[in-house]
Amino acid sequence: MPPSSESLANFSKKLSKATDEGARIVDLQFVDILGNMKFKSVTIEEFRDEKVFVDGFKIDGSSIFGYGVPVEESDLLIIPDPDTFTPVPWTGDVWRAVCDVYYPAKSESRYVPFEGDSRLCLQKMVERIPDVLSDRMDVEGCEFRFYVAPELEFFLLEKCGAEYGRIDDKGYFDAPPGRGRTILGKIMEAMGMMGIMYEAYHKEVAPSQYEVDFRYGRAVKIADATITIKDIIKQYAYHDGLIATFMPKPFGGMNGSGMHTHQNLVVVEGGEKRNLFSDSKKEDLSEIALHYIGGLLEHAKGITALTNPTANSYKRLIPGWEAPVNIAWGRKNRTALIRVPFGEVTSARIEYRSPDPSANPYLAFAAMLAAGLDGIEKEIDPGEATESDLYKPGAGCEFLPGSLSDALDELEDDKVISQAIGDHIMSNFLEIKREEVERYNSRPSSVDFQMYLDV
Repeated sequence: MPPSSESLANFSKKLSKATDEGARIVDLQFVDILGNMKFKSVTIEEFRDEKVFVDGFKIDGSSIFGYGVPVEESDLLIIPDPDTFTPVPWTGDVWRAVCDVYYPAKSESRYVPFEGDSRLCLQKMVERIPDVLSDRMDVEGCEFRFYVAPELEFFLLEKCGAEYGRIDDKGYFDAPPGRGRTILGKIMEAMGMMGIMYEAYHKEVAPSQYEVDFRYGRAVKIADATITIKDIIKQYAYHDGLIATFMPKPFGGMNGSGMHTHQNLVVVEGGEKRNLFSDSKKEDLSEIALHYIGGLLEHAKGITALTNPTANSYKRLIPGWEAPVNIAWGRKNRTALIRVPFGEVTSARIEYRSPDPSANPYLAFAAMLAAGLDGIEKEIDPGEATESDLYKPGAGCEFLPGSLSDALDELEDDKVISQAIGDHIMSNFLEIKREEVERYNSRPSSVDFQMYLDV
């Protein structure tokens, strides 16, 4: 929908600030099907007119990886979201705005949404929340929100010839050495300048591994922030002569990088927020929360190709390395796929622990929401919480897919998740990822030489 008058008023103030601070360029950012950032840069003069929020800027969709647009119909438009207009801290004269992607053909009130845009896919899923919840709640004229807070893990490495070396040997919650702390400080400062709120950052379990925890927020905004912070981290690492990687499992014998995603549903009535995952009467999770968990468990296999979308992802999803493989839920149980963190009942949330940072956050959040809403709609019972160590043999649970190939099969068979993502994204995603599986499986690696050279 077109931006609100409030958004445009705030944009006008930010535009004046950008001009006063010497901004010359605006990066118009959007993502491909895998969540990789793309951008088209225009001058600040080109960006001043409010028509940009209606008419947008042209791009060649046939050249964007995974968009699946034929070259003879390749014209697409990117239309900025004025709420995302912020400075790019490491440049000095560049600001940015995140964009949605549209076809140039107009509908009655606006351009036709491009079905290959994963940002619009998430927005569409959020708009489905009232359809599922309105009949179950005695509320009128209220607003429903999907809140998320991912924990983004990554490694900082340095190039050592043909190898990649770690910059520290520190462990969980250790004070990072000077180099790591300096970079993290710059990253946090940049996040603040770009309006991204965080709860904490800290050293993770593996050497050279770090984590940034987002403050809870609305799903589309947090997906924007996830894409942005990955860019921030890579930029500051590069400027310090390092490499930041969000590869799920860069090293054997130690923890990989996850993107545990905290989530809940909220209703806003008369300006007041109410957490739909808490039940104040029984001081526990609400029926909505339990059914949401049930839906996630029901569709866990189908979700996995979107939350863990690389062949490397499945080297992380093995028992014993704080990555869940059992389809189960528990309270405070970190071996379960879904955990209910300890806290006040009024702030009840669930943590879905399998996702990793290689995921396109728009698609990952959309898939998790689709599964949860299906659970609410069908009142799926999640069963009893599991508090035993699921890494031990004999746990008796079902397992997540063990490879990307298996996960793609599960995604293709899951009609709820397929429908939520849409035919266009589904067909292009499956094609790209099946080609990735073939390339990955057909090429020997250094490990092959280590293990089989003497065969």
